[in-house]
Amino acid sequence: MQKSAPTPEPTSPTRHRDRSQQKPLSHVPLRAADAKRSVENILRWNSYLPVDCVRTMVRMGWDYTT
Repeated sequence: MQKSAPTPEPTSPTRHRDRSQQKPLSHVPLRAADAKRSVENILRWNSYLPVDCVRTMVRMGWDYTT
């Protein structure tokens, strides 16, 4: 006699949050030097990364921390 493994209950797919509902991440540079570094980083990234990638990096604050 073979015993079959229990089958999982069907579940509904996970819904992703609507991007228009997401709170945008933002930050303010502390000094003029921070703002200058941010601009330089963004310009450099735009030369070789897709726009969406750069946008995400900026939202995460990487333009000031790198």
